[in-house]
Amino acid sequence: MGQSENPIFGRKVFFLNSPYAIKTSVIERLRTNEYEAFYIDDVGFAKPILRQNPDSICFINIDYGFSIKEWFNFVVSFQKDEILKTIYIGILSQKIRLADKNQFLLKTEIPGGFIMLDEGLDKITEKIIKICEINGAKGRRQYVRLDCKQKTDATVHIEKNGRLFTMKLIDISSCGFACAIAVKEKERFTEKEVLKNIIISLGKKSINCEAAIFAIKDGLPFATIVMLLMPSTPSATRTLIRNYVFSSLQESINISINGIIKDTTDYSIEDKTINDKANTFIFEEDENLNIENISDIEDLEEIGDLETAFV
Repeated sequence: MGQSENPIFGRKVFFLNSPYAIKTSVIERLRTNEYEAFYIDDVGFAKPILRQNPDSICFINIDYGFSIKEWFNFVVSFQKDEILKTIYIGILSQKIRLADKNQFLLKTEIPGGFIMLDEGLDKITEKIIKICEINGAKGRRQYVRLDCKQKTDATVHIEKNGRLFTMKLIDISSCGFACAIAVKEKERFTEKEVLKNIIISLGKKSINCEAAIFAIKDGLPFATIVMLLMPSTPSATRTLIRNYVFSSLQESINISINGIIKDTTDYSIEDKTINDKANTFIFEEDENLNIENISDIEDLEEIGDLETAFV
């Protein structure tokens, strides 16, 4: 997929080796804005997870875990892997030297840009959201939806005309949900009908809400009722649903590493298969590499698109 294309279903956004503040502030802000944002704590599982999610965006914090040279070689290694080279890499750092920063910007492919963490969290978040927007992280969808068909702790209870209907939850987002109902019971419901007594059970939490029936779809052995939460739904209710959606999705990311082979590559050793002098990491300050002299470097860091910035 070309970097100028925006996928219909968006891209997942991963944060590798993130400090606590990024997890609790930036990732949460992204999730509130309905971006599929996740974290990866162990660098050894980063490549296996990213191979399962091609065309995603990955922001890598290079301030600890590896040396600067090891992180450089790690990033360069993505460029020669047919799947990993589709990942939109961005770099995060608070303490990198200017000369080392220049090496990453000039000698690696980081369409996600280079973001310094010595700024306020609000500004950092704004830059990351801007990069996500430019690279089509949302696609055409507006809300992150969780598939609940395999979950045993997700049900919907609807009271109507003195009768309680219990339905299996099919999927849910902070916008609405879909549930399965026996075909013989679907005639008891009509499209555009507003249901006021709904309880959604999500794990150990129960949510009271009102919703309007958007559509009723035929099927066997169950029909599907699609419902939209009413505009008057409290933000706290939507937050509870969103937290369930993302905690479940993050859990599925964590579970996905079971049984896969952990990456144990020694990134302190230069990969000789990359026969390109440009990929050699230079630690000495080089005046000729001071790209701060480039007039549009600020736009480059904020937008994170090397090709566009230098055309």
